[in-house]
Amino acid sequence: MQARTVDITITSLKKQDITLIARHGTEKIKVSAGVLAESFQPGKVNIDQHIPEYIPVEINVEIGDNDPSEWYT
Repeated sequence: MQARTVDITITSLKKQDITLIARHGTEKIKVSAGVLAESFQPGKVNIDQHIPEYIPVEINVEIGDNDPSEWYT
């Protein structure tokens, strides 16, 4: 978490929409085409995504620059 980046791979058993929440906002996000529900805005806390059925989706998130000790209070 000190690097402020998170790599996630999600494989869903069904097609579904999810919301990724980054407590201090997301500065950058990289995902497969068609996954984001809307265009990305830096600093946004909630990011809605469309996850397909049985297809791994790799998500790379850069989290806002805040004191990491505040992330888990």
